[in-house]
Amino acid sequence: MKNRNTEHGVPLMFLLSSLLETLLKHREISINELSRITGISRETILELCSSIPGIRVVDNNDRVVVEAPIEAAIYGIRRGVYYKRIVPYLDWHDFELFSKEILSGHGYIVRNNFRLTRPVRLEIDVVGIDVGARRCIIIDCKHWTRGVSPSALKEIASKHKARALRLADHIMWAISKWKFFKYTKTMIPLVITLTRPKIRAYDDVVIMSIYELNNFLKDIHMVIDYLGVQPIKVKKYTP
Repeated sequence: MKNRNTEHGVPLMFLLSSLLETLLKHREISINELSRITGISRETILELCSSIPGIRVVDNNDRVVVEAPIEAAIYGIRRGVYYKRIVPYLDWHDFELFSKEILSGHGYIVRNNFRLTRPVRLEIDVVGIDVGARRCIIIDCKHWTRGVSPSALKEIASKHKARALRLADHIMWAISKWKFFKYTKTMIPLVITLTRPKIRAYDDVVIMSIYELNNFLKDIHMVIDYLGVQPIKVKKYTP
């Protein structure tokens, strides 16, 4: 970025907010149209886009494509963009794909939208299996547009814990749907949102923002020990 903090007296942080909001809404847009909507010059758009992860300028600098919406959103939030300006333009699919990318980067085999219809019905947004550690991470992605009270977080965590227990009790049925469940000896349920939650764990469920997931996976044993979270043991394990 050049050594300037404004364009026509408008702070770059506000320009970034307007730019991200428009990009996440349209996902692909010409730079001329983007400039018309936001009032930001072409030069500044190119400067800003060059620093935002998940954003790519294509067609000889004529169009902008959002390739990784969550990465772009996290970048903006960390630089002061108010999250409520961004969240309405994200969806469940964005959260799931970003979670999948992070888990895969740590060597997990990942599946999105796992469903079991018998002998019980359950659906899990993201499942990650660490074959070597025989660990299963199950993620419930929450697309919240505003803060959630601690009591609501606890209720959500308890429901996710119940979902994890049903999966553990019917692991053989799960294996018949996805063979990698056979490597599961323990499960850790996570509830993930875009913003930092008010409580960090409840009922052996970890609650975190999506931009904490990478560090959580790096130090998983230390984190669950600190939070007092006990992984769920899978009794019907098939080596």
